[in-house]
Amino acid sequence: MVKLRPMLRGPEIIAIFIKHGCASYLQRLGLVKGKYKKNDSENTKSAALIAALEELGPTFVKLGQFLSTRGDELPASLINELKKLQKSVTPLAFSAMKPIIDANLGGHSERYFSSIEEVPLGAASIGQVHAAVLKSGEAVALKVRRPNIEKQVKHDIETLQELAKLAERNSHYAREVQVVLLVREFSRSLLTELNFKQEAQAMRTMQDNNHHPKLYIPDVAIKLATADLLIQERIMGEDLNKETLSRLTEDEKEELSTTICEALTMQLFEHGLFHADPHPGNFKLLENNVLAMLDFGNVGQLSESLNELLIDLIIAASNRDATSFTVAMLRLDTTNKINRRAFEKDIDRMMARYLQSDMSNINYGQLIQDILLIARSYTIEIPFEFLQIGQAILKLQDTLLILTPNLSMSVILRKTLPIVVKEQLNVTKMGNKVKSNAHLLYQAARQLPVTINEVLHQLKDGKPVVKMEMNMDDKLLQRIEKLTYMLIFGVGLLAFSILTAGLFVGFSSASGSAAFNNLTFRIMAITALTIVLFFMLLLVWLIRRIRKK
Repeated sequence: MVKLRPMLRGPEIIAIFIKHGCASYLQRLGLVKGKYKKNDSENTKSAALIAALEELGPTFVKLGQFLSTRGDELPASLINELKKLQKSVTPLAFSAMKPIIDANLGGHSERYFSSIEEVPLGAASIGQVHAAVLKSGEAVALKVRRPNIEKQVKHDIETLQELAKLAERNSHYAREVQVVLLVREFSRSLLTELNFKQEAQAMRTMQDNNHHPKLYIPDVAIKLATADLLIQERIMGEDLNKETLSRLTEDEKEELSTTICEALTMQLFEHGLFHADPHPGNFKLLENNVLAMLDFGNVGQLSESLNELLIDLIIAASNRDATSFTVAMLRLDTTNKINRRAFEKDIDRMMARYLQSDMSNINYGQLIQDILLIARSYTIEIPFEFLQIGQAILKLQDTLLILTPNLSMSVILRKTLPIVVKEQLNVTKMGNKVKSNAHLLYQAARQLPVTINEVLHQLKDGKPVVKMEMNMDDKLLQRIEKLTYMLIFGVGLLAFSILTAGLFVGFSSASGSAAFNNLTFRIMAITALTIVLFFMLLLVWLIRRIRKK
């Protein structure tokens, strides 16, 4: 049954789009039918869409900003217009924010602060920032969430989810661009940004991880952080604007670009936790050409498996190895229905377009969008974290254009690949993987006697170990049964080898120690040797059975 409460705003959303002459977008999504006023020129149409999103409020402004990084879904002309969406909004009066500050500090903010400036340093759709001074005299910034914003955003997201489902039922285009998945990705991104406590935790972790001499991450009061309030060190640096950059030499600006590239690479490949919104407004210039990184509401975190996959993709791309790139990408495919040969050809053509040209001319943002387009055309569901990386690179590209217009993104590759290869060959990580895999194998070996016993009982009772819906003669059945015994024998031999090696290592490590002379240890050793002997006898019996067959 369709939920009705979230859809209460559905008619309002549709009415506002129609009022601004944006019915064509709704028609393409299958949400309205009929004739409506149209905006003829592309410029008028884009401006009208922005006006509609801004009237609908914070959630829809965020939606527009999110879509501006999705060149795989929308035309370039619309993307460029969406980038113009205002990031700042009219601030709320301090009287509306003070109760939130008090409520999150036990009712008495005066115990912590000697002063709080009522006029905010900045205001955005989710919250606003006020300068303050602690009782200790330290200058801090208070990031305060707007009242009722969480309830409003969640209500809007539910509405968008219902509209997306309706669109995919009614429109082939909506199904093609996977509107439901798009809304799900947007929801995940926005709900993470809503929680200032999560932001504070990410900030502290990245501060602990940071060892770059030219990057500074502000301190944060982690114990006082809540979903509504974040207190952090106030950074008094300069914005990365034209005035600031005009005072820097070309070498200093190049150093800033290099710092950002190196820092993001280290965050991504060494720690898996990275800043996903590196636009110029999220950096401040400090003394000695040090950069402070700000606003950790949008961060990405890669699991170890995704990190390994990303490294494999980058190495394959740098070697222009379409086969390896395809193999890595197909690890994301859960359907096993993809035409691998066609997919590999598309990847090879894409690589030829980019990687045979001068690296300084490559548009890395467009390269990522093209990879996403190919993946989507084969219905490969790209992990949200990879989309965050794509968005981060697009914003990084914009930042580098402001800092050093003549410095290409190839600088990133020249500095990234050594770190990537280093991570791939990291001895400690490889050792941990071997330990992990050995533990899994050990667990499997422990279950082996039970499994073998079950198989033997099934064979004794005349039950087939492998059930197949096909007609087979007796000879074929005998061959399958023989192969089954051989498989059991092989696995058993492997398990026996592991157990024997483990015992030798354990005894050699323990010999000469006090524990070796302990009675309990001796009993355990005898038990272990008995198990090994049992395995040996079982394997001999299996070999004889195989020969008889």
